[in-house]
Amino acid sequence: MSTKPVLVKMKRLGLNTLVSMMSAGMVFGLVPGASAEATRVADLFSIFEPQDESKVGEQQHPRIVAQYGGEYIREGLNEYVLDIVLRIIAVTDKADQPWRVTILNSPVVNAFALPGGYVYVTRGLLALANNEAEVAGVLAHEVGHVIARHGAQRQGRATGIGILGAIAGILTQSGEVARLGQTLGGAYIAGYSRDQEYEADQLGVKYLGLAGYPREAMGDFLARLEAHSQYSKKLAGKDGGSGQFDFFSSHPQTEDRIEKAMEIANRAKDELDRKYGRQTYLNAIDGMLYGDDVKEGVIQGRWFLHPDLRFKFMVPRGYQLINSSRAVFATDGKGGQMRFDMDMKGLRDLSMEQYMRRIWLKNVQVDQIENIQVGGALAAKTRFVAKKGNRRVHVTAVLINFGYDRVVRFIYENTKFSDDFDQAYSESYRSFAPLQYAEAAKIKPVMMSVATVKWGQSLEDLYQPMAEVGPKKDLFLLLNPQFLKEEPKRGQLYKRLVYGAGLQ
Repeated sequence: MSTKPVLVKMKRLGLNTLVSMMSAGMVFGLVPGASAEATRVADLFSIFEPQDESKVGEQQHPRIVAQYGGEYIREGLNEYVLDIVLRIIAVTDKADQPWRVTILNSPVVNAFALPGGYVYVTRGLLALANNEAEVAGVLAHEVGHVIARHGAQRQGRATGIGILGAIAGILTQSGEVARLGQTLGGAYIAGYSRDQEYEADQLGVKYLGLAGYPREAMGDFLARLEAHSQYSKKLAGKDGGSGQFDFFSSHPQTEDRIEKAMEIANRAKDELDRKYGRQTYLNAIDGMLYGDDVKEGVIQGRWFLHPDLRFKFMVPRGYQLINSSRAVFATDGKGGQMRFDMDMKGLRDLSMEQYMRRIWLKNVQVDQIENIQVGGALAAKTRFVAKKGNRRVHVTAVLINFGYDRVVRFIYENTKFSDDFDQAYSESYRSFAPLQYAEAAKIKPVMMSVATVKWGQSLEDLYQPMAEVGPKKDLFLLLNPQFLKEEPKRGQLYKRLVYGAGLQ
């Protein structure tokens, strides 16, 4: 997959845009818990001193893009988001510094920034937003973090991709993303303090107003995040307040941030005619990929299916799948975690046991390795206890020879172990099987499509034809909150999800 990061440098009234090319593909990592992996992941984000902050974005940009599945490129959309950022930074005192804007190819609802002017927004966030002003509010918040040098003020250690949560300026309220950070990086720390988040909100509202956007758009999008939290909670079958879906408990609650953002906007209220830019925005995202990128595999309930690499497997009951460009993860939210990846180099002329001892688990003390079969394929299994931070975890590791010089690897870990756990793990790794061409061909990407309400159409008429990617009505209302308060009217624009072309 190729990416096209956009580097922007503003000088007075002129804009010089430099476009470079880079590549990022599907990368399969090592076993979590192994010291080599710990070192590699820890290196992903090192602690930096203020004088080094200008280099942080440059150093970490390729790694972040790779972790998030590459940059999402769609004709017109990248330039459109770039223009929004240019409009924001033009009213700051940092308009003459380089800024790089990247749309990440991820369904996760997120946005964040790195020192040095690196700003990131996912296509998942773009799908959730209602209009240009809301996206501008998100990006203004991130610009605020960079200008206030919040990244340079952070202290402490953090490991792995979990720091992506720490640098996330917008709290997505996404339990999936929080768990992804935990799974990939183990222990992590909260990055921005409450005061820093509030300051970035305040700066964001200020920049919105100076750039000509409605100032209340910041609070509007924070409310969209709250709605997304409730939707995610319903999907996961969770109860309780939205606070449990915060990235970190030390971040301010979204309800509080909404209220404060609206207060700031109301204090600066004026009579200028400010536009939300809804139609322009919907035109820009029309045809954008939604949800999982089929090239990275798709999640269907407990099943993960990869139509390109042609395999499928199921996670233990009660686990929630999380896909990334490096591996597939799952968690039960109670301490149980699973990781799946593939080694494209295969066994390297080694036996299954030799591969486990010399390559995969070489940094782990492994005693007995059991030879088994999974669906007729040669496989091997071992169990051991490892130390993870200050706790001991029970680990089950399973290696399966997938053929064509490829092996797949399952890791299950929990602070406890029992026969029930062992049975659940067995059901999971024994579900691994090749994906037949006919089955792979049925897996189609889901696209964002913008349509117009026709005369006589009801709410059900609008959401029933949508692609099957979640509870249709709930998802439709999440994407189109205007219909929560009013019936569809002829001529209204709305977002819907449709299937694109499948496997060719």
